[in-house]
Amino acid sequence: MKKFSSLEWFWAILIAITLFNTFLGEQFASTAFVSVLVAVTLMYKGIIVIDHFMELKHANKNLRFLMRLYFIIFPAMIIATIFF
Repeated sequence: MKKFSSLEWFWAILIAITLFNTFLGEQFASTAFVSVLVAVTLMYKGIIVIDHFMELKHANKNLRFLMRLYFIIFPAMIIATIFF
């Protein structure tokens, strides 16, 4: 039996997080709590995709910073709008 590579493990983690977010959306009534958790997992998933699937881990630091900033600013704005 073939062992999973690290990329396949990251892919499985992304699927598990997506299923977890779906479960949260179906089961919990607190929209603020669920929205914060989904936004935080969105940040994590975005950083994983940038580093491992887009292979920007060893790319130009400015490009990597801008891509990471995208996945930090937009979920932060989602979290900020929950409380207004």
